Amino acid sequence: MMRYLFHFSIVFALLFSACEDKEEIKYVIVFDPATEYNFGKVEVNQSVSKKIRIKNSEESSGPFTANVDIVDSPAFQMDFSGVLVLQKNESKDIYVTFVPSAAENYSAKLVLQNDKGLNEFYLEGIGASPVSFSISPVSLDFGLVADGSSKELELSFANNGSSGFELELSLDLPAGDFAILGGQTNFSIAPDANKTITVRYTPTLNTSSKVLQITHNSSVRANPAKVPIAGIKDISSEIITMNSEAWELFKNKDYAASRQKFQDAIIKSMVNAVYDSMSDESMHGRGWARLFAQENNDYASSAYSDFLACWSNGLLSSNSLEDALAGISVSGVLFLSQSTVHYENIVTAATYLLNNVSNYTFRYNTKVDHKDIRYALIQAYFNLSNFTEAAKQLDILVPANAPHSSTPEDLLAAIQALAGQL
Repeated sequence: MMRYLFHFSIVFALLFSACEDKEEIKYVIVFDPATEYNFGKVEVNQSVSKKIRIKNSEESSGPFTANVDIVDSPAFQMDFSGVLVLQKNESKDIYVTFVPSAAENYSAKLVLQNDKGLNEFYLEGIGASPVSFSISPVSLDFGLVADGSSKELELSFANNGSSGFELELSLDLPAGDFAILGGQTNFSIAPDANKTITVRYTPTLNTSSKVLQITHNSSVRANPAKVPIAGIKDISSEIITMNSEAWELFKNKDYAASRQKFQDAIIKSMVNAVYDSMSDESMHGRGWARLFAQENNDYASSAYSDFLACWSNGLLSSNSLEDALAGISVSGVLFLSQSTVHYENIVTAATYLLNNVSNYTFRYNTKVDHKDIRYALIQAYFNLSNFTEAAKQLDILVPANAPHSSTPEDLLAAIQALAGQL
């Protein structure tokens, strides 16, 4: 019996000693950042990546082996697949990418699992709609602004309520006649909010145009956005004064100087289409100055071209329109043309004028009146071989000799007899 007890005590002691010598298996896995990471707001269909370091710490009993997976959401993806093996004090960097597909909250877990258990790292993120914004108005047109004056216009930026982020704006306006009041060129606008700036125009040049460039953080519109800005220094009074001076020269029979002054006014008005009506007034005056100055052999056709052009544009005042029609009639028959349209234009102009102003007299030289217009009408009909109408107009112009013969020979003689008498 004693021998049996002694043998048992030896076996027990050996077993106890073996258990004491066997080392406990344990793993201490450390994440950096610790336990979780929040990606914050990320635009839908865009991506953000984060490095996550996994370390088998010094406190672990030995090498660590585990399967690595991301569970609970496909919006999170990693650049690692397979089995992770880490020696003691060894680490592995894994990049996790968050790609939201909708505007909503997301969560998932990075899981390390083996037969000893599992370790979890928590992932969170928010899918957000892209920035969407509007600019109003889409351009700034200051129009006419007098020299020495300024004009201000507002420009508004609105971040739409559907935007998932603040709107970040940076404005760039080149130096010139335009300036942003207050000088603020960088600002943020919350969703469903707006910001208004004021742009001032102080003209120094006849015309000014710039482009305001707007750098922004929206992925759904061109970057930078562009707002055209334009302004015109108002020189209307200068052109009006030049035209008035030209007519004074005309009335004083200084036709060459009058023509040049009208020419200068035309050139000055060419800076912008806003002065087109004034340019046509000047062109109409130049036509009369050319007609009376007779500076070259083409004076009549040059004058006719001026009258026809400003009449066709349709921008003349009512009085100037009457004078231009008279100019077409008078100048048009002073030179020969092979064009039927040429004489039809004369008939149209003269008929319209005589029907509306039967006793027409040219404002700046009363020697030109309705008789000259009707005489031009007779010649135009004759050149169109419309002898019957030519005879009718002769009856009106010279009723004492009515009725006039409509034969070409008799009409030509009557027309020549009137030359120089009107």
